Amino acid sequence: MPTVQDVCGFLMELAPLRLSEEWDNVGLLVGRSSREVTDLMTCLTLTPDVVRDAVEKHVGMIVSHHPVMFRKTQRITEDSVEGRMLLDLIEAGIAIYSPHTAFDSASAGINQQLSERMGLTGIQPFRPSEDTPSVGGGRFGRIPTPVSLAAFLETVRIVTSADYIEYVGEPDGVVSQVGVGCGSAGEFLRDAIRERCDTFVTGETRFHTALEARNAGVNLILLGHYSSERPAVEWLADEIGRQFPLIRAVASTIESDPLKLHGRSQ
Repeated sequence: MPTVQDVCGFLMELAPLRLSEEWDNVGLLVGRSSREVTDLMTCLTLTPDVVRDAVEKHVGMIVSHHPVMFRKTQRITEDSVEGRMLLDLIEAGIAIYSPHTAFDSASAGINQQLSERMGLTGIQPFRPSEDTPSVGGGRFGRIPTPVSLAAFLETVRIVTSADYIEYVGEPDGVVSQVGVGCGSAGEFLRDAIRERCDTFVTGETRFHTALEARNAGVNLILLGHYSSERPAVEWLADEIGRQFPLIRAVASTIESDPLKLHGRSQ
């Protein structure tokens, strides 16, 4: 039976930890590496509901894209949501692994998957890794046949199953060179401008980044943080299941986008 260490080894091949940002907290965060794994769950973010579901289903390992201990943890007690989750996970013997920004930047990672789903060709990273230039932060590529922004928005909505999309630009504007940064990646807007992208797709960003995009004449598409990354979480469960046939690997069916919409309709 595969162990936690076996799964970690596969994940580190898929998304080498050297690709993660310096500020990130990636790898095996909780658990014994020698423990056998029969059931595994992937999720975008650990929440009390996800943890409760995993405990009830006797999951032995969770691969959470976002790290549960993102900032320095000085104590693990019942006095915080994070503390209660960690106590429940430890008591249930559930291991936690987070690939986060390593998976964002990997050759089969989230930004690459997003780019391919949107039909981009000639895909390259904005910020190539020094030792492996084909991978790195963000992505950009071309649309084989330029389309209107309105048409591209619909394509993006369909391939990501996004419930809503915010955007900067005119519906009849042209989309041909597209930059991509999953999650909260407004920092890549200037990379997109440098690479002469007419469109930049990310999950969420600051108001002033949206203004910067408009002033630069760049279409900005905001999928929502959840929608920009959740499809890759489902892909990852399938990939782990293919690699380890003895492990029942599933994506969490409990988690959802915490943001809801209210107000004017289109």
